[in-house]
Amino acid sequence: IPSVEERERQERTLKKSRLGLIDLCRMEATKFLVHGDFELSIPGAVQALRFSLEVYGAGKIELVPCYLLLAEANLGLGRHKQAEEYLSLANWSILKNPDCSNRTKSQLYRNFGKLYASQGKHEEALRQLANDVYFSSLQVGPEHIETAGGYYYLATV
Repeated sequence: IPSVEERERQERTLKKSRLGLIDLCRMEATKFLVHGDFELSIPGAVQALRFSLEVYGAGKIELVPCYLLLAEANLGLGRHKQAEEYLSLANWSILKNPDCSNRTKSQLYRNFGKLYASQGKHEEALRQLANDVYFSSLQVGPEHIETAGGYYYLATV
């Protein structure tokens, strides 16, 4: 039977391992998203979400990057309903954690804007993309390269 110290050390080691796996799964999912392999990005994002749920618990802000990856992959596959569900989960987590970063809010609004634009809901897409540009500007400035993506999507709607 392990001592209390050994159990605590094992817990810390296990948590570190899970955090490493979360990062690895998210990086792999992102890599496939960037290359346009949306179907291949889903397993990594799902696994990252599972590990994140184990480590952080439901409704935590740390789950949002996984939700955004899954939403973007499903959006790329034309699965609008699933993309909207993941974006809603991300939005709920952000609403429950008001100290969330402006970068995360920007990413959420950009994905909502892309979703609504692909559904032909242009007014709502413009509203969401304007929020994206606003929060991105707060985070890095209005002339930063990260903000430029929001301007691009605004122009394409």
